[in-house]
Amino acid sequence: MKEETKKKLVEFFSKFPLKKYKKGQVIFEPNDDFGGVYFVKSGYLRVYDVNKEGKESGIQLFKPLYFLSLIGTKTGIKNRHYIEALTPVEAWVVPKEEFEKFTQNDPKLYVEVCGALMEKFLDLTSYISHLVSGDAYTKVAGLIYSLASEYGVAKNKEVMIKFKITHKLIASLTGLTRETVTLQMLKLEKDGLIDNFRRQIVVMDMKVLKKALGYE
Repeated sequence: MKEETKKKLVEFFSKFPLKKYKKGQVIFEPNDDFGGVYFVKSGYLRVYDVNKEGKESGIQLFKPLYFLSLIGTKTGIKNRHYIEALTPVEAWVVPKEEFEKFTQNDPKLYVEVCGALMEKFLDLTSYISHLVSGDAYTKVAGLIYSLASEYGVAKNKEVMIKFKITHKLIASLTGLTRETVTLQMLKLEKDGLIDNFRRQIVVMDMKVLKKALGYE
């Protein structure tokens, strides 16, 4: 999303109520109605499903409320996933009618909002492709590269992912067992591609990791 678009959205959303959620709080469950359009001011969330056996499978969205609630508002489709706060979260919520009025009054902004939504869709299709085709090492490395690209803070060549990530969470996002994830993380550390101290993942050099994944 363009910075100019984001600034316009923040300016608009900040006029409405700010909701706060605790770390670990399940904010939405399947079939819940969003009841408006959400925009996260701070914090990160996780999106996941639970099968009949109780196994979780995650989706690579860590600021999902805006996109998922926007889709719900435009289509009338209820939420299909569990959405849980990974960290303390603050989010503004705007009534559907107010958001539609806002975008109708600014056609250019509406086009940019739709463009950002389609870009997120393409990101997800790429993520699914890597999950299906890669081996365990590539799946874990690819996920870390993706997270560092979108949620990383750069310092020289190193990039630190802003929030802590457990092996259990990586397992749910990659379809691997937690034990397999642990082995792959150790391999990535041994190869000098990442550092993982107290669940704070740092990519040592994004260009080197990108090359190792064959993205170049």
